Amino acid sequence: MLSEAGRAPRRHVANLLAEFVPIRLADILMHSSGVEPGTMLATLGRDARLRLIRNLTDFRLPVQCVAGYGKAEVTAGGVPLGEVVARSMASKVVDGVYFAGEILDVDGYIGGYNFQWAWSSGWVAGAAAARHALAIQPPDAGP
Repeated sequence: MLSEAGRAPRRHVANLLAEFVPIRLADILMHSSGVEPGTMLATLGRDARLRLIRNLTDFRLPVQCVAGYGKAEVTAGGVPLGEVVARSMASKVVDGVYFAGEILDVDGYIGGYNFQWAWSSGWVAGAAAARHALAIQPPDAGP
């Protein structure tokens, strides 16, 4: 934050925060830190900066209620598909790691598509992981 203040002192704190969190969350973090809307980086004092950083790293968002499985749909985000081999669901980053379902950044339409994705990707990942395990230690090799 200090280096950005030196580079662009007239930049608004909210604009910097919006690079890391949604703007509505940035507004809440600023408010809870006592930082006024429209505050520029150059005018942000040390105490306010430290409160803001503390809120960025330790802000609590308590769950107010849940609507249950009848309203549950899908999670969003996850492992980027560019980091996964589609034909095996293997990680391109870590050898021997396989992904399936909502751990991946895939969102389907409502109507069972997310379940189908979970089952299909799970089958592909499981089969590939089994082939990988057999290649490491053939079944007749013993313990």
